[in-house]
Amino acid sequence: MSKYNDTIYALSTPPGKSAIALIRISGKGVAGVLKKICRIKKAIPKKTNVVFLKYKKILIDEVVVLYHKAPRSFTGEDMLEINCHGGIAVITKISKTLEGLGVRLAEPGEFTKRALINNKIDLVKTESISDIINAETEKQREVAIKNLSGGLSEFTKKINQKISLILANLEALIDFSDEELPQDLLKKIKEQNKNIIREIQKELKIAEISKPILSGVKIAIVGKPNTGKSSFINFISKKDVSIVTDIPGTTTDSITSSIDIKGYKFTFVDTAGLRSHKNKIEELGIQKTKEIIKSSDLNLVFLEKNEKKSYNKINKKLFIKSKLDTRKNKNIKQEIFNISSCTGEGVEKLLEKIYKKTIKTTKNDPILSRERHIGIMKKALKTLKSINFNQNFDILAYEFKTVLDLTLEINQKFDIEKILDIIFKDFCIGK
Repeated sequence: MSKYNDTIYALSTPPGKSAIALIRISGKGVAGVLKKICRIKKAIPKKTNVVFLKYKKILIDEVVVLYHKAPRSFTGEDMLEINCHGGIAVITKISKTLEGLGVRLAEPGEFTKRALINNKIDLVKTESISDIINAETEKQREVAIKNLSGGLSEFTKKINQKISLILANLEALIDFSDEELPQDLLKKIKEQNKNIIREIQKELKIAEISKPILSGVKIAIVGKPNTGKSSFINFISKKDVSIVTDIPGTTTDSITSSIDIKGYKFTFVDTAGLRSHKNKIEELGIQKTKEIIKSSDLNLVFLEKNEKKSYNKINKKLFIKSKLDTRKNKNIKQEIFNISSCTGEGVEKLLEKIYKKTIKTTKNDPILSRERHIGIMKKALKTLKSINFNQNFDILAYEFKTVLDLTLEINQKFDIEKILDIIFKDFCIGK
C-alpha cells in the first residue's frame, strides 16, 4: 500500500474553460503545500478562506480554499480543496506548481480508493459512487442512490445475520447434544433456510426484470433502403446522427443513438438496408445487420409497401410504415405503425409501444444491481438449495459457513488490489 502514502491532486471538475474549477489534494503533505502556496496563519478545518495563491513570488490566482483535517475528510487523510477560476491557463499553472512541490496527479478513482482503504466508505458504497457518476437516466440514478444510501448493505447484513443465527443453532446442536435444547431446533433451522432462499430468490427475480435499467434496451431499426429508417433515428435523437438521401444504401454500417424513455436507456441502432448486396462493403453491412437483429431486444421493421412476409424469420418485431405526411393513401392498419419522421405524427405512440414491449416494471427497484452482486447471490442460493439436512451437523455447519463467506464477499475488502482494479476502472480522475 506504499503508493497510497504520498500526496495526490486532481482536477475534479470537467476539463476546459468554466467559471469555477475544483482541484482536490489529499495526503500527508497537504499542510506543507498549504503553507507554501498561500498565506494563512492557521488553517481551520471546514472553514473557507478567500486568498491569493502565490509561489516563488509569482501570483497565480485568487481562490477559495477549504481544509479538511484527517481523519474527518472524504479520504480519511488531510485534504485541501481549491476553488479557482476555470481558465485553462490557471488550472495548468496550479497543476504544475503542485507537481513542483512533489504532489503527483491522482489515478482514476484514487480519492475514493483511499476512502475505501481508510474505512471511510465500504465496498458497496464505492461501487455505488461509480454507478451514480455514470448514471445516464433517472432510473439508473434511483438505483445508484438507493445503494449509496445503504440499500444493498442493509440487505446483505440481514442475510448474514440470518445465516449466523443458523450457524449458532447448529453449534448448539453440536456442542450441547446431551443437554436440554429447544424442541424441533433442526426443524427451525430448515424453516430459516427456506426463508433465506425466498428472500434471495425475490431479489434475484427483481434484478433479472430490472436489467434494462442498467444495461439499457437495444432496438434495431431494419428494413429495405429508403424506407425512413435514418429519418426516424434522426427525429427521436433530435439531431442528425444518420445520413439521409434518396440514394439507396447510404447507411452501410450501424449507427447508434441512445435516448431516455421514462427513465430507461434505449439504444436505437440504424442498420444497413436489407437487400441484395452490390459490393463487399454492402455485404459486410448487411451481415452485421443480421447479427444486430439476433441480439436486439426488439426489431423495428420499416416497410416499403406490405412485404411483411419477407420478415417472417425476424423475432421480436414491430412493423412500421414511415413517410405518412407524403402518402396519399393514409389507411392505417392496426398491425402496422404509421409514422412521419417529418411531422412526428405517430412517433409518440410507437415509442410508448416500444416501452411496453420491452420493459417489465416491479414495485421495488433492484438491490442487486451489479453482475458481481448477482453472481455471488446466485452461488449462495445454489448452495442453500443443495443442503441435505440428513447430514452430520458438522457438515451442515461447514456448508452454511461457506454461504456466509460468499455473502460477506459483497462488502469485504479481500484481495484488495485485484478487486479494486476491477471496481475503479470506470472511475474518472478527481473522484
